[in-house]
Amino acid sequence: MTFYCFIIKLVGSSRTTGLSNFLSGSGFIYFPMVIGWAITAFIDLFMGPSPLLNFIFQGKQYFELTVAVRSLSMLSQVATYVPPFQAAINLAVVNGHEKDSIQTYGMVTGLLNGGLGLGAMVGPIMSGAVTDAADFTWTLTVLSFLDMLILSVLVVYLIWMKITKQPLKPETVKQDT
Repeated sequence: MTFYCFIIKLVGSSRTTGLSNFLSGSGFIYFPMVIGWAITAFIDLFMGPSPLLNFIFQGKQYFELTVAVRSLSMLSQVATYVPPFQAAINLAVVNGHEKDSIQTYGMVTGLLNGGLGLGAMVGPIMSGAVTDAADFTWTLTVLSFLDMLILSVLVVYLIWMKITKQPLKPETVKQDT
C-alpha cells in the first residue's frame, strides 16, 4: 500500500503539474484553484471517514479508503499550490510591479512560501489540539470545513473582482494613451 501511494503521488503529481501549468499558461489560473479546494474539502470528509458520514459508513473505518483518498488528495494539492504563484504574479503586475522582475518574483515567492511555512507551523499545533479533544476523523472534518472556508473566501474574492471590474491579469489592465 505504501508503495502504491508513493507511485500514485510520483506519477500523478508530475502529470497533474503539467496539466496545471498548461491551464495556467492558457489563462485558466483561478479555475484549478477553485476546483482543487472543492475536491480537497470533499476528500477530507471521506479520508477519515468523517463522523458526519455515518449514514454511509455505519461507523466503520476502511484502511483502503483512507489510502486511496489520500492518494487523490496528493493530486488535488497540485491545483491548490501551483496556480497561486501565477495568480500572485499577475496581481502584482496589475498593481504596478514590473512583469519579469526578480524583485516581483522574490516578493511573490516570499509571501506564498511564508504562508506555507506558517501553515506548516500552525497546522500541526491546531490538528494536535483537535486530535487531543476528539480523534483523527474529527480532525479531518475540521480540516474539511477550513477548506470550505478558504474556497468561500476565494469565490467571494473572484466575484467581487468581477463585479467591481478590477483586473486579475495584466492583459486586462487599461493602458493610458
